[in-house]
Amino acid sequence: MSGLAVMLRSSVLWGGYHVWQRNRDAFLRGWKVEVGGVIIEPFILLVAMGFGLGAYIEDIGDMSYAEFLAPGLVASYAMFHATFDSTYGAYLRMESHHIYEAMLYTPISPADIVVGEVMWSATRAVVSSTAILLVATSFGLVSSPLAILAIPCAYLIGVTIAALAMILTSTATSIGAMNNFYTLFVLPMFYVSGVFFPLDRLPIGVQIFSWALPLTPGASLMRGLVTGDTTWFMVLWALELVAVAAVALWLASMLMTRRLIK
Repeated sequence: MSGLAVMLRSSVLWGGYHVWQRNRDAFLRGWKVEVGGVIIEPFILLVAMGFGLGAYIEDIGDMSYAEFLAPGLVASYAMFHATFDSTYGAYLRMESHHIYEAMLYTPISPADIVVGEVMWSATRAVVSSTAILLVATSFGLVSSPLAILAIPCAYLIGVTIAALAMILTSTATSIGAMNNFYTLFVLPMFYVSGVFFPLDRLPIGVQIFSWALPLTPGASLMRGLVTGDTTWFMVLWALELVAVAAVALWLASMLMTRRLIK
């Protein structure tokens, strides 16, 4: 075995890949029961808000309200699906199904588990976002070929949100603690991150706070790609997500190691 292969096999990414692979195989055995949640809910929200409520809202710049809303929903559902799998899903695998305990009898480490869970949650984010992007395209709400980059953007959003969620999962004492992540973090972020309306409509203090939340740069980056309205700030938004993801991954790995290695 070459030195490079040995190094890869011992890396966290390699171990994380095997955790991702296990979750993928489990998903493929029951994916049919989840299709509705991936497509139907965002489809209804896009139609109801974009075309229903949007009929009573003035255009935002040179975009209709539906065109403004669609990229925000693509980013938001990347967040939602990544959150669900890295909170409730990961907690059940850890505490109820004892899958993490079984993994530790293999060369997989707690850090591998965290990385693998984050990778899988980000994959779920991509599946959800791609479905919404296709729906938006069918309605004529995608106006730039750069929209293809929405797929890696969704993955980045998924990694960032999932890494933050794994911090909670690694410290949660019950599955009920996951509700706090939704009600105190995910839902407020959904409403004040520029998904439904431009941030300049908010008080200045709320705007500053909003830019500290990971969905705000994620939604802004997604909107720039889908509409083709690009700016150099997009590089900063992407770097913000990478920085948050890196710190959260490190912290979640440390906390998960403390929890599992006794």
